[in-house]
Amino acid sequence: MIKLFDSNMNEISVKREMYQWDIFPLDNFSSFGLVMDGIYFQTSEHAFQYLKFVDTNKEIASKIKESFSPNEARIIAHENKAYRLINWQEVKYQNMEKVLRLKLEQNPIVKECLLKTKDYIIAENCIDEDTDWGLDNNNEGNNNLGKIWMKIRNDIKEK
Repeated sequence: MIKLFDSNMNEISVKREMYQWDIFPLDNFSSFGLVMDGIYFQTSEHAFQYLKFVDTNKEIASKIKESFSPNEARIIAHENKAYRLINWQEVKYQNMEKVLRLKLEQNPIVKECLLKTKDYIIAENCIDEDTDWGLDNNNEGNNNLGKIWMKIRNDIKEK
């Protein structure tokens, strides 16, 4: 097990569910980088959170892009909600789809992984109860991340 520490040697706890290795590449926290608009992002989470601020606050967008981990990128975005795009709620799903399509196009392992899911329902287990993007421990929620992955999978199969 790898552990992380801050500059004072205080352990940083990483609260992240363990995903099955055969579907882990679909996770936004997985280490499959992508280039979007000529900029490299180390994860799809970095790219997605960046899109919230790129047109409203370049400094926050830059902090997200340069953040150490996808979790740090997410935290920076949540701490700065007041500065994100005004219409974020209207564009967030299309932005997530854009990011996921880029991740898949640029990482053959991700595409292979997605196709191995056959016709199964893809769902994110929401550890923080953000059931807009996934399902909670009772398998309830909107599961929009899973729906986007399934839409992309269907598009690939139709081609």
